[in-house]
Amino acid sequence: MAQVPSIKTLIIKNFGCIGSDAVELDIDNIVVLVGPNNAGKSTILKAYEAVTDCLKLEQDDFHNKQVSVDNYPVIEVHSVAVEENKPGDEWCLAIGDGTFLIKERWTWKATNKEPERVGFNVRLDRWAEAGDREKMPWGVNNVAKARRPKPHRVNTFDDPEVQSKAITSLLKSLLEESIQSIKENDDDEKTKYEVIVDNLKSLRDLSKVTQQESIQGLEGSANEIISQIFPSHELKITAPESSAPIKIDLLGNEFTIEMGAIGGLTFPLEKQGSGSRRTALWTILKLLADKGVRAKNAGKTAKAHHEPVGPNTSHVLLLDEPEVSLHPSATEIARDVLYSLPDNENWQIMVATHSPSFIDLTKDHTTIIRVDKNLDDRIETTTLFRPESTQLDNDDKENLKLINLFDSHISEAFFGGKVLVVEGDTEYSAFNYIKSKELEDGNNAYHDLNIIRARGKVTVASMMKVLNHFGKKYYALHDTDIPTVESKRRNKELSTADAIVYDKFTMVNPAWSNNEKILAQMTDSSRVVASVINFEDAYFDETVGSDKPENCINHIKSEPEMYSRIKSLLDGILEYNEATLPQGALTWSDMTELNEIVQARINSVTINSEV
Repeated sequence: MAQVPSIKTLIIKNFGCIGSDAVELDIDNIVVLVGPNNAGKSTILKAYEAVTDCLKLEQDDFHNKQVSVDNYPVIEVHSVAVEENKPGDEWCLAIGDGTFLIKERWTWKATNKEPERVGFNVRLDRWAEAGDREKMPWGVNNVAKARRPKPHRVNTFDDPEVQSKAITSLLKSLLEESIQSIKENDDDEKTKYEVIVDNLKSLRDLSKVTQQESIQGLEGSANEIISQIFPSHELKITAPESSAPIKIDLLGNEFTIEMGAIGGLTFPLEKQGSGSRRTALWTILKLLADKGVRAKNAGKTAKAHHEPVGPNTSHVLLLDEPEVSLHPSATEIARDVLYSLPDNENWQIMVATHSPSFIDLTKDHTTIIRVDKNLDDRIETTTLFRPESTQLDNDDKENLKLINLFDSHISEAFFGGKVLVVEGDTEYSAFNYIKSKELEDGNNAYHDLNIIRARGKVTVASMMKVLNHFGKKYYALHDTDIPTVESKRRNKELSTADAIVYDKFTMVNPAWSNNEKILAQMTDSSRVVASVINFEDAYFDETVGSDKPENCINHIKSEPEMYSRIKSLLDGILEYNEATLPQGALTWSDMTELNEIVQARINSVTINSEV
């Protein structure tokens, strides 16, 4: 893979809701920020934009709105440069593969003023100081800005008119550039546009003679009056040579963008729903950034809402709640499109979201970071997930990909609260019924419980591997199943076209083998409970072939004893109020022990066929 400039680390202090305890984030190709409202996700997105564009801050941007020496906003960006865009050697720490780590720090010491930027001098092993010959990589801010990956931010509640103007401005720029490149013949030295501009320059030069005659006439008339009021004085009017570039507005202001159903009516972009409008914006700005321009902050009356991105063509798309106003099916498609952007190598994506659907555990180079406030109201970030660190193998990725097709809410595990992974629909339905019923009765014990349905035993192990990376307590419930099962195989010698003969034989149960995979993922952070043989057999003393969730709910709705048993199972798993597990449930940590318990259960069962 080719090496391109990128962002590696972002460190933020005293900025917005982030206080004196610095927040540090490792930036991958794709970063997904999750967490509750008002926890600082949008602040993190704004921080990168603020440093790259050297934005002036208002008092509201200072932590607790306090502008004081011990409360100055400070943001560090550690970026990766390549030979083509690296600054002087004193700023470059070689990190292999022809890349270099560059550290920069911005400090805002007053409102409505640009920040002070300094670099980390690797030769002196310190930040640049007053008196140093050079204080920052790449020199002045505009030059440095052109060398770093460019931010492209789309906010949740941007003004529709501003969003529409940004899109129009970007597209208009690209189309005008295309028009300006048209030639009469392919081998012509100049384009048709350049010929017209040259003719206008000649016309401007030729007009100097006429200008001078007009100026002299004006001078004469003016001086007749001036000399009467101010004797011995005269007025001189000069017209200096103009070197201003001549620019022709080829498309004018009539250029508009509309959206609508294919073959139906279309409406202006600013009249569209916010989901459609915002999706159009980040889609188009991505395409145009690849062409060398980007949107910029500008007033409503500004002539241009875009600017060149400079020689460096690496970009960072900063998206705040991209799921807002999107239909669920569109949300998943938008996620897949966003995750595909870094395939171009020169894009990084940072998304702040409240939607589990915007998380895909199977993608490489993806970091999931939870942003939260602790009990002291301080912002904390926790890197929850990185595929490389979690060491998901191909089977794990396939398991997670399949479960995500069935149930995208598997990613709720990343959004905080207690996490309980269950194997199937029956447990999921039963525990959610208990959770809902208890809440109706005023019991809030389960309000922060996220029940994750793995939809299969092998996926329980894959989910445990992911959750182990969190380093926080989680819970899991699975079926033990039985060690062996009866199977049948076609007897080719005895079978005929009219009659098929099968041989019965005993084989190792594949579901039993998955217990070893679950055992391999057990850690001090996990509490794993097994239902002996299966959920129905363990707690309802029956075997059900179909409609298991419905059968389970009917039991616990109509039989108080069954309700109490399933609630005690849930409480025992979560260790609520020192609850003990009911009969049929067990914690285990040894395959031999598990086998003995299951065999004892099998041997204790007598089936009465005279019913």
